[in-house]
Amino acid sequence: MGRYIKKNEKAFYILAPRIVRKEQEEENQENPETRCEKHICVGFFPIPVFAVEQTQGAKLEYKKIELPDFPLIENAKAWGIDVKGIAFQGKFFGYYQSGEKEKIRLDSPSEKVFFHELSHSVHAKIIGKLDPGQNPKQEIVAELAAQVLAQLVGTEMESSIGNSYEYIQKYATLAKKDVGVACLSVVADVEKILKLILDQRS
Repeated sequence: MGRYIKKNEKAFYILAPRIVRKEQEEENQENPETRCEKHICVGFFPIPVFAVEQTQGAKLEYKKIELPDFPLIENAKAWGIDVKGIAFQGKFFGYYQSGEKEKIRLDSPSEKVFFHELSHSVHAKIIGKLDPGQNPKQEIVAELAAQVLAQLVGTEMESSIGNSYEYIQKYATLAKKDVGVACLSVVADVEKILKLILDQRS
């Protein structure tokens, strides 16, 4: 792309699956030497990601989105969290960055995506610090809290429940849990997040 990371910028990390190929004998074949390839996930590895604002160089061919006036945006501002739209990243719709200058960056106008990242920020306040990367428990907490907020204060007409279910199911599978069990295991954290957000709103 002809762009480079600015000096002293820090990455945030996402987890990518590590896939290996394994030859396996096909069953019920007349020729026992017949083999097929099978792809297996053997683990995960961190990938550093930088926002567009953390890079410089060649001019970008796309523009960052303009965000709507989200419900609860005033909560984020009151906590000193800088919320901005960014150009489409391709692999995710937004992220939360902790530190002295907290940031939420979104490449989607969806209020549920904003609620998800806001929930991450509040979760960090409650437990002290989030684990780096896509921690399954943290992702389930944020998505479940975001969906509850979408039901309570959301203004979008289109339901995002199915999307949230699939998102939680993916991370529940990584944690080797049933979706229902995974949700029940984080209810206490979700309750604390909702209380902090809604109490400040009132």
